[in-house]
Amino acid sequence: MMNLLMAESMRLWSRRMTRFFPAILALLMVAGVVIAYLVISNDTDNSPDFVIDMAGGVDAGSILGPVSSLLPLMAFVIGASYIGADVKTGVLEQILTWEPRRLRVLAARLLAAGSGVAILAMALGAFLVGLLFALAATTGTVDGTTGELWGNIGLAIVRLGLASALFCAFGLGVTVLVNNSVGSIVGFVIYYFVVESLTALFLRRVSVYLPITNASAFADGSDVERIEGSAFVEDVAVVSVHSYLVAGLLLLAWTALAIIAAAIIFQRRDIA
Repeated sequence: MMNLLMAESMRLWSRRMTRFFPAILALLMVAGVVIAYLVISNDTDNSPDFVIDMAGGVDAGSILGPVSSLLPLMAFVIGASYIGADVKTGVLEQILTWEPRRLRVLAARLLAAGSGVAILAMALGAFLVGLLFALAATTGTVDGTTGELWGNIGLAIVRLGLASALFCAFGLGVTVLVNNSVGSIVGFVIYYFVVESLTALFLRRVSVYLPITNASAFADGSDVERIEGSAFVEDVAVVSVHSYLVAGLLLLAWTALAIIAAAIIFQRRDIA
């Protein structure tokens, strides 16, 4: 199993998508911080406080906000392309001639992809924190940074890694079910940008249990909230539905459902 896991890890890191997507996100972070620096430098009345303005207080509830909603997309795409491309090119068929036990192959892929994406997500989270700290240090203040704050930031980065690993496994499982990486990625992009937003507008009680909403809440360490009332009559209330821990369990449930269904299909499907 260890040899198989090492081989799958090497295959993951050799893929262009594994390097390309995180690199694009890192460049976007740098560009955003540079733009913020230029804007703040020309506005003497605006000097950001790292603890209050960027971290959202000692709890660090908003420090990873800019990436917590984007990393599920990255994780899904990497997981989907990781299994889908090898099915299309026949690589998976060759692997199964060496290791015919399909569930072992699927398990190794899930572990390799999940751990690899978790490392990437945590690295991107730490990179963002470093950029924001540098921005605050050069244009504002970093006073008030304590051990408690850095501990909470560390926990937020770990949660971001776990959420991304689960979403990567979710994407891999969905692609096994669809048997087409392009179809699963295109479908997920539509769901990401359209379906879940429309659900939040028209099916609010359902939207709080959907995967992206709960992945972002778990990564941020924030409650999942629902808007009640109508904005047209100016009678709106924000209601907390469940905590970030419950959000993490819901994300785990979505992932487990996709993996179990994928395992059943993968065991029975003709790969050749």
